[in-house]
Amino acid sequence: MRDHLVRGLGLDGRVRAVAAETTAVARELRRIHQPSRTVTTALGRLATGALLLAASLEKVTRREPMLTLEMDGGGPAGRIFATASPAGWVRAFVSNPEAITAPTEDGRLDVGSVIGREGHLSVTRDLGAGRPYRGVVPLFTGEVAKDLAWYLTESEQSPAAVVLSVSVEPDGGVSSASGLLLQLLPGVSEDEARRLTGRVQELGSLAEAGGGPREWLDRLFPAGFDDLERRPVEFRCGCSKERVLTALKLIGAREVGQLLRDAEDGTPTEMTCEFCRTCYEVAIDELRTVLDEIVADRLRSPIN
Repeated sequence: MRDHLVRGLGLDGRVRAVAAETTAVARELRRIHQPSRTVTTALGRLATGALLLAASLEKVTRREPMLTLEMDGGGPAGRIFATASPAGWVRAFVSNPEAITAPTEDGRLDVGSVIGREGHLSVTRDLGAGRPYRGVVPLFTGEVAKDLAWYLTESEQSPAAVVLSVSVEPDGGVSSASGLLLQLLPGVSEDEARRLTGRVQELGSLAEAGGGPREWLDRLFPAGFDDLERRPVEFRCGCSKERVLTALKLIGAREVGQLLRDAEDGTPTEMTCEFCRTCYEVAIDELRTVLDEIVADRLRSPIN
């Protein structure tokens, strides 16, 4: 089944729900980053979580809105990061993709330990107008789904349930990946919340539940689910040579000057995108042009 996302409302509009199939996304992340089995699971979960949270962002300008998740828990994987758009694309990276940790006592991959639990989770919403909103909370468990639910409940005062499922084979291949997000809106009674929680528990692992996003939501909302949107989702980076040159301008004249000195023998400077691992060669004449533009921009700027 092609990766896709279903978004809508349950309980007469009092529960916001998003469900997604993301197997191809997780497989592409594994192909790009060549991570360990545990980090493959972590990357797939974070990318899926970013897609779920980004699905409800509204476009307020011509610029595309984006949502970014970052977990930095002090574990061996280092910083793990994902950016997604309501248009259905996501990209992600991790500082140390080869990180490993011992499995849990019951033999499961220990994502909480590889990410770490002594750090923070940050959620940044950029609607393309004004300053992005960034919320930061201490990590609760290092498990992606639990920490996202904790963030939504504690930071945004929106009681939530998050299920993220990534199944990794012994050889490291991804057999399935999927996710589910439920947010309780005002008007949900304690009894309704309890029954919904029971259905989520009955659904169990999405990898074993059968069906797909719409079927899962129908099982959670037997009285009816208002389907607002169905959209394909995919890994997409969006990097380009032009963006690399723009990024070079942002690092400043001193740093670009050092790159020029390092390239005196004519060897191109190599810049690698951390999201898709594409390597771009920047020739010495391109570095000179970037440096000239930095200097020209400074001369045009008013003196403070």
